[in-house]
Amino acid sequence: MSSNLTIVIPNRNRDLKTVRRSIASIVSQLDHVSRLVVVDYGSEPSYQIALGNLLKTFDNVVLFLCATQGQLWNKSRCINMVLKSCTTSHFMVSDMDMIWHPNFSQEVASLLKQEKTIYFPVGFMPEIESEKDKSFDEFEIKGVSGVEATGITIFPTAHIKSIGGFDEFYHGWGGEDTDVHLRLQRGGYDVEFIKDSLYFKHQWHSKMYRSVKSKYPFAETLELINGQYLNRVKKGIAVKANHLGEVGVVPEPYDLNMPEVSIDVYATRDQVLSALYYMDNYKGYRVFFKVRLHPERKDIVKKIKRKLKNKSINFISILEVNNIVLEWIVFKARDSYYDFKLIGENTVALELHYR
Repeated sequence: MSSNLTIVIPNRNRDLKTVRRSIASIVSQLDHVSRLVVVDYGSEPSYQIALGNLLKTFDNVVLFLCATQGQLWNKSRCINMVLKSCTTSHFMVSDMDMIWHPNFSQEVASLLKQEKTIYFPVGFMPEIESEKDKSFDEFEIKGVSGVEATGITIFPTAHIKSIGGFDEFYHGWGGEDTDVHLRLQRGGYDVEFIKDSLYFKHQWHSKMYRSVKSKYPFAETLELINGQYLNRVKKGIAVKANHLGEVGVVPEPYDLNMPEVSIDVYATRDQVLSALYYMDNYKGYRVFFKVRLHPERKDIVKKIKRKLKNKSINFISILEVNNIVLEWIVFKARDSYYDFKLIGENTVALELHYR
């Protein structure tokens, strides 16, 4: 590309056929002053090996691998990993499921001289169309995103660094892209939607990963929290994000000789919450926290006896435990190494190296 540009694409377990199409549409447009970085945030180890082998077939692609398989998806952290050391004049964020127009670099070169953030609409390809190999113009689409879709953006690097990058509070999906646009505008920077040209087409893919059926950590409540947090950003005055520490840092495990503590509780609201509230006493520890369904949860006889004695137990489901523990991690321990597992339908297990 003729601009001085770093492109970052976050990834987790995206189908390698999708990856191949996306990367192939980009690399032919790279030049000696452009850089493409893929950040794989915790895909399966075997997948990461296959991804590395695939990307070796392309020139000028840098791959960062993060061993975060038992952690929540954090797109902001992926982006900030690359942003913090970026030395190019412009910084671009894209998604791994995009196919790029072959003339994108030539046609946007003049826009990059205007020192403003620009972002682009996306055309959505149906499932059958996404399985084909065609030229960009031949791919059929069934709709185009509007001004509210902020995921594909080019920033002047100095501008986005001045506002602290992407806010790493956002875990899971939703909010972080719009958040950074709002804070740029509040900081006095121009943001423009390039509405009259279509440079990106989105390859269809399943969204199973955004579900507890995925084997990766997921809490549906976090998307709701992200939405409300974004509403506060809209109404607030904040320009800069990430006040609490260094950005773009993937937590590493402590020395395994550190002191250890095991906490086993049953799935009642009082037991789970009290254990999490007490967790601050274990900073500097390797904590093994396990929650199992209460053995009396379905015992009708004991339930009747408790009711007669007015001694109820506030049982909660493993899904509720899943949500409570992951919410606590986001609020209190997102900068600590952790490995979270939902084991069957009866157990939640967390290993936390609590900083």
